[in-house]
Amino acid sequence: MFTLLGVLAGLSGSRAAHAADTTTIVQTALEAATTIPNARVSVVALERGATNCTMGIDPRAEVPRAVDGSGRFAVKLIGTRSGSECQAWIWARVRVFAQVSVATRAIRAGDPFAGATETVEREIKAGRTPAASVDGAVADRPLGPGQMIEADVVRVPGLRSGETVKVLLVAGGMSIEQMGRAVPCARNHNCAVLPSGRHVDGTLVDGRLLVEMP
Repeated sequence: MFTLLGVLAGLSGSRAAHAADTTTIVQTALEAATTIPNARVSVVALERGATNCTMGIDPRAEVPRAVDGSGRFAVKLIGTRSGSECQAWIWARVRVFAQVSVATRAIRAGDPFAGATETVEREIKAGRTPAASVDGAVADRPLGPGQMIEADVVRVPGLRSGETVKVLLVAGGMSIEQMGRAVPCARNHNCAVLPSGRHVDGTLVDGRLLVEMP
């Protein structure tokens, strides 16, 4: 295993003078492949596999899969040698950090996040996507103090299954209001069943379910 500068130190002659540029290229490629908004990627080390390829003067780097958190990622270095393209694969071990929302106290399922979170920098583990925003949202499951708020914990406040709701059906310039009963549906959607048995999906506005009819 080599540090990033250790790998590049093996370049000879004029190639060694471009080590800093190559470091920047690798770093930029990893950051471009990150799926976490405004993430900071820290390269911990590189592992160089067996290769007969020596990188050219102006290499570039590609990361074939998304960087979704800290971990080990393959990086393809591409350069030129004797006028021909040359490729070499290395493994990058990285840590990913981002500003995320965390709970400042215990939050129960259904509780709003308002007044119960703060923004701090945390390391992001692969498979644990932080919520992009918690504004106006509620918790889908309980959270403990200091716990990062992940995307799958956040939901839009809506109807509870079985409760009665006014349904406003809008079609063109006409509208009809009926009473309906809330029923379960897709995440962050609000659905109801009408007296006729028809299921509708709409937007909750001022306590009424607004349904745009085709």
